[in-house]
Amino acid sequence: MMETTTGTLDSREHALGYAHRRVRVFWFWWMGMVFAVPGAVQAIVLAGTGQNPENGLVLAFLGVGISGAGWLMAVGPRFTRSAPRPANDANRAEQYIRIVPGTVIGMVVAMLVLVSLLMVATPRGTSPDVLPILAFLAAFPLPIGTGMLYSRHLHQHRDRLYAAWLRRR
Repeated sequence: MMETTTGTLDSREHALGYAHRRVRVFWFWWMGMVFAVPGAVQAIVLAGTGQNPENGLVLAFLGVGISGAGWLMAVGPRFTRSAPRPANDANRAEQYIRIVPGTVIGMVVAMLVLVSLLMVATPRGTSPDVLPILAFLAAFPLPIGTGMLYSRHLHQHRDRLYAAWLRRR
């Protein structure tokens, strides 16, 4: 057990702080994917309907660029060997672990219902020039939900992940 001025490094508060740091580092680069994935879907649907996929490709490449910039901005915390700041919001983390699956499912279902309603209720809902926009909207919650589920995983397994980090440190 390692000692610091704030207590032991193998404490639950440090494990939670480590999870918070990993989540922040993850979202730094994953935020670009929130734009890249729907952009790629839009480009595929544009090409599939015989249109120029340029708009979707621009968004996809912009998202990849944002992702790369985020990865570079998080290099310091990503590779640090310094101890994480202890966090004492375990109740909030446990609530996050509980509600994320339902939230992700609800978000995806709500968007699919909205897109389906737009396809049925609008006069040009299934026309080739509208389908790429609807595909973009349908794909938008997927990378957000994926990121939320991965953040949940990091918080849920924080003790094991922190112990492994301590051994490598």
